[in-house]
Amino acid sequence: MENVEEISDVLLKIVELKTGIDRKEILENNRKRKFVMARCFYVNLLHIFTDLSETELSKKINKDRGTVYHMYKIHEDLISVDKAYMKMFEECSDRYVAMVCNSKYTLIDPAIIMERLIRAEAEIRELKELLLIKLSTQSDDELITS
Repeated sequence: MENVEEISDVLLKIVELKTGIDRKEILENNRKRKFVMARCFYVNLLHIFTDLSETELSKKINKDRGTVYHMYKIHEDLISVDKAYMKMFEECSDRYVAMVCNSKYTLIDPAIIMERLIRAEAEIRELKELLLIKLSTQSDDELITS
């Protein structure tokens, strides 16, 4: 698995490419909305894709822990009301996931996928059997009113 520094760098590059804002500008002390939003994307992507603490996240953006908590709040608010923000965040997230899942960064061994498929098929068969038993024990009147 990738190390935290590599993940951090990749996520910052994705935010840089998606927003068109240079990484240095994302990390500097600028309170203009576009820079704050880019930092917000970056912090929340780091929060999702790493296990960094708030203190460690704050060091990544050269801010204090309170700023990280504030970025969580901004993100939570914007993701629920601002479709453009939500779309941009999803694009950044999807881009990272797609990159991680390509052949260079295979996360899931094909044997594990096959095992999951076999278990899923067994579960589907079991559910079909339970459904047939349930249907066979109900009268026609119960089926109509259910």
